[in-house]
Amino acid sequence: MESPSCPALPDFGAVPGLPRDEDGAVFAAPWEAKAFALVVHLHQRGAFTWSDWVNALSAEIAADRTRTAETPYYLLWLTAAERLVAQQGLLAEDHLHAAREALHTAQAHVHEHDHHHGHEHHAHGHHREGEHSH
Repeated sequence: MESPSCPALPDFGAVPGLPRDEDGAVFAAPWEAKAFALVVHLHQRGAFTWSDWVNALSAEIAADRTRTAETPYYLLWLTAAERLVAQQGLLAEDHLHAAREALHTAQAHVHEHDHHHGHEHHAHGHHREGEHSH
């Protein structure tokens, strides 16, 4: 709580595979935006440094490439965040519990969403999926 000003947004350019356009990150579904916001929130609360987060996500992406079935990109975000928070052990127990609840809620949305879309949600080539049509 010693930061003199509002927390700055981290460097999203450093995040491997992040779907984005000129306005920033794009999302294919609401749960993806929630997963994104949760990770940024945990970082701003001091749960982990951004470079630790990028390393954790990179490790999850590398591990996922060895599996047959592709994991939705933002599910990798959630898995990396949960692993990182558990490793760091920096959050108070109630904060960790709340974070885990949020992660599991988002993961439930993933599986629900996957029934309709199969394997469309890889990080590459779907930059425009998140745009809203009005």
